Amino acid sequence: MDDDSRRLLPSPAYGTSSDSDLPEDSSSSTDQAPPGGPCDDPGQRTPGKKRLAFFAIILTEALERMAFYSLVCNMVLFLNSNPLAWASYHAAMALFTFNGLSYVATVFGGWVADALFGKYPTIFAAFFVYIVGCAVWPALYPYPSRTFISHCGTADQNVSHWCAVNTSASYTVPLGQENCAWAVFLAIGIISCGYGFVRVNIIPFGAHQVEHEGQKATRFYFNWLYWFFNVGSLIAFGVVGFIQQNVSYFYGYLLPGIFLIVAFVIFVSGSKNYVKKREAHGSILTNIFCICKNAVKVYWHKNRRRDTEVLTSGLSQSEQVPCCIDYAKVRYGGQFTESSVNDIKALGRILLVFASMIPYWMVYYQMQTTFIVQGLHMNLSFVSVNVSAAKDDTRHFMIPASWLMMFDVIFVLFLLPLLDRVIYPRLDRAGYSPSLRLRILIGMLFTVAAMLVAGAVEHFRLWTIWSNNATSGAIQEQLIGCTTYYSSEMSILWQIPQYALVGISEIFTITAGLELAYIAAPPSMKGIIMGLYWFCEGIGSLLGSATIAIFESLWFPDVDHGNINCERSPFAYPEQKCHLDFYFYTLAGFQVVGILIFIVVAWTLNIGQSIPLRVQEQGIVVVRSSDSTPRPTVVTPSDLPNTSSFRNHVQRRNYDTSSPAMSS
Repeated sequence: MDDDSRRLLPSPAYGTSSDSDLPEDSSSSTDQAPPGGPCDDPGQRTPGKKRLAFFAIILTEALERMAFYSLVCNMVLFLNSNPLAWASYHAAMALFTFNGLSYVATVFGGWVADALFGKYPTIFAAFFVYIVGCAVWPALYPYPSRTFISHCGTADQNVSHWCAVNTSASYTVPLGQENCAWAVFLAIGIISCGYGFVRVNIIPFGAHQVEHEGQKATRFYFNWLYWFFNVGSLIAFGVVGFIQQNVSYFYGYLLPGIFLIVAFVIFVSGSKNYVKKREAHGSILTNIFCICKNAVKVYWHKNRRRDTEVLTSGLSQSEQVPCCIDYAKVRYGGQFTESSVNDIKALGRILLVFASMIPYWMVYYQMQTTFIVQGLHMNLSFVSVNVSAAKDDTRHFMIPASWLMMFDVIFVLFLLPLLDRVIYPRLDRAGYSPSLRLRILIGMLFTVAAMLVAGAVEHFRLWTIWSNNATSGAIQEQLIGCTTYYSSEMSILWQIPQYALVGISEIFTITAGLELAYIAAPPSMKGIIMGLYWFCEGIGSLLGSATIAIFESLWFPDVDHGNINCERSPFAYPEQKCHLDFYFYTLAGFQVVGILIFIVVAWTLNIGQSIPLRVQEQGIVVVRSSDSTPRPTVVTPSDLPNTSSFRNHVQRRNYDTSSPAMSS
């Protein structure tokens, strides 16, 4: 399922400041025009212009989602098959790097928009970068002419020689010497920058178009944005993924560029109808850096003088010795107010929670990488293919390996409304509302189960190949494009449970994690918190690439080229290295360690604690667990649009990290 669409679910106000219940510091808001600066008046727009602006943003986002997931869904297959013929684990590392850089770039994209150019100019320029990167991708694959088809299967004759570095398919080469490696990673870098800069700015830019209409309009925008996100991802996985695998990579990778060009035209065509609220006038990220720099400077200056009395001057007996960041406060000799520094400290606590979730992202992105590698070596058809059949026999239908990712989307779309509309409200009425940290923890446990199931599937896949004959085995030959994949008779549909378990984990961990980010962040930090959340997600994906590099010489074959089965029994360890199952089990262990770290961090810092809710006939009685003497607050039904929105409101108040309850 689309990552960003899931992020929109917990609250209709992600990335915006439209919630009237949350006081905002206008001086720190990154979405206001400076005093006296140019600012479009939303009240001057006609209803027709409002609708045109709304649909322009929605359609732009849907097409951008289609382009991004069209690139992602079969990237591993594209790089692993002829003519590029990368090793499967190198192809997986490239996709890990792509996802990682894409989300790391969001932090810098937000800074550029806030501090330098503003959102609309940044989105405009980023689309050009995005399109240029996508134009490189189809050029890596030869045009499907008759000459190309007649030479099908020989990588040295079909590889695009303008970018080739190594054309030998007889031995394993380092990642940097794979065919067209420099062009692939150049395109990945360009696309990642374009994607990150567009992604972090266009969602809040769209919210600005409707936020003046009230909370209902904002919710309407995010609900429809979520729906179109999923439509885009389903089309990418279902239609474009089929074209890439079963028709032509060349045509399949022309489509993302076409989607982006159409998206750019639609976005620009609505420019006269947009509310362009602000010019760039400063960045929260810059303010954070200045506060930290000032704190270090003051602390270092006082420490050099060894003046203990100066370090602790002004403290009463009940006050604790300040930490380093406190020295940026005016009362300790710094230049910043108490609230500004306290907000940085609160943000630091939240970042510790985000960092403890990094192992989750390492596991999560296996769905787009090693799960695909595993699926390509399973039976992709609904019938068993005779081993002695000609390898170019393509009369039977073959399931695109990327289609299995749609089961993740389906499970999320089915189960998330069930939880939000049925299960959570019933738990609220019973007074057992699950805390955010508990929901995150439950999702992490499901990813452990997903890795264990994936490891078991791989174990039995190898067993079906080598259990009867350790020299030939029950191997099927499947022709995908110009590459023969040697697969087991085990159907790829056996992968459905592991994809489903990852989808279930998203419902708990990702939605609760984004809700926690929005709720726990101080008002002045809400503009940067989502970028930092995505940054940690990107780090997790990059560490996934590093993990493969660590185990490359241990559990991955020296040469695969469509065959990760090795030539000996998979149980003859350590003589051979085909052990993708061991890799999955190791990732499950990493996630268990991540769970323990998360428990220590979340429970020690008291972040994401539960808020008991008890629904009565006259309204909802709220008992705030952080209070030493709980005081029920009765809210009548007229004050409560729905239980879910009220729960978000109460949690925002309870997680105000500047309050004494949270600070303690």
